[in-house]
Amino acid sequence: ADTGFRWTHNAIKPHYRGWDGVTADHDYNWHDSIHDSSGNPCGNDSPFPCDDAGHGTHTIGIAIGDDGAGNQIGMAPGAQCIGCRNMDAGVGTPARYIECMEFFLAPYPVGGDPSQGDPTKAPDLTTNSWVCPTDEGCSPNTLRSAVQGQRAAGIEMVAGAGNNGSDCSTLIYPPAIYDASYTVGALNTGRDSIASFSSRGPVTVDGSNRLKPDITAPGTNNRSSYNTSDTAYAILSGTSMATPHIAGSVALLWSARPELRPDLDATEGTLNNAAVHINSTECGTGTPNNVYGWGRVDVFAAVNATGTPSPTPTATPVPPIRVNVSVNPTEISEGETATYTATASSIVTRSITVGYAMSGTATNGTDYTLSGTPNQVTIPAGQSSAAVTLTS
Repeated sequence: ADTGFRWTHNAIKPHYRGWDGVTADHDYNWHDSIHDSSGNPCGNDSPFPCDDAGHGTHTIGIAIGDDGAGNQIGMAPGAQCIGCRNMDAGVGTPARYIECMEFFLAPYPVGGDPSQGDPTKAPDLTTNSWVCPTDEGCSPNTLRSAVQGQRAAGIEMVAGAGNNGSDCSTLIYPPAIYDASYTVGALNTGRDSIASFSSRGPVTVDGSNRLKPDITAPGTNNRSSYNTSDTAYAILSGTSMATPHIAGSVALLWSARPELRPDLDATEGTLNNAAVHINSTECGTGTPNNVYGWGRVDVFAAVNATGTPSPTPTATPVPPIRVNVSVNPTEISEGETATYTATASSIVTRSITVGYAMSGTATNGTDYTLSGTPNQVTIPAGQSSAAVTLTS
């Protein structure tokens, strides 16, 4: 999820799930949450992957890029990618961010809607080199339910810490602040020292005092693909660049140790325990800490770790629970009722809250009423579905 990506780039095209080597099929592989832009080079509702800023092409390249001709820029070139544009030239809104997270839960065809979603086509993980600041409409809790929904569905959500360093408690924006995100700080590439811009914990903006980031990766002077041509490359810095290093690391770990795939806690625990621990006297002491988290990622050590990772993964892989949100009908007028239904792929053992987005000019409580919490559907433990109704 980013500014989109140039799917025809030589280092990305072979790894795009919508390309079979002969033809492209963007259904279930791409979604554009930009519907009301003016003058954007990608327009609105782009029917194919498009990058209006270059940022997304650069980050996805770090995760999976390889052109087969000497430009192996990606951590996990054996992985495949899908995508969703959630920013208009780098500017997002809560509705756009939630719409992309909804798409990832159960991807649907280009031009379609969530009622056509197929959770079997959901990604295993997402790389998120973006934050939702207050000037985009986010409070600390705005995206919490949506991010928790990703984790409940078994999707590893890797998120950049942000570039507000170097003071303590500068890690202040969703989705990086949440426990359900695997949050990444940036190192000076080639050195075990934190980049000056990398945001630090603890997270105080929501009162949690949560330790963040979780882990660090190279984030300065990173060469990767760019959107200006199919052969363009650029050198950029930021926690945006560190984040796909970790997304690619997760993919590599799962490829080598598939028994970890069903358990996100065990996956993170394995990477954390195998990391090169870096002590810091800033923002707290010891390891983990609020500057480096558990330290610099070391995928080779994680793959070759002996013993039982903490927490313990299940011995037999269990398919993750997928959650699909549908609405019927998709549009209503005065006096009509719509129902939002969240359906899990199996009975849940703990409650799952899923966020959704609405568009229009009506106001909750004035023009319509909801039977539940706005923009949320919660499936209770022991059930496999739940619904809220909207009455105009």
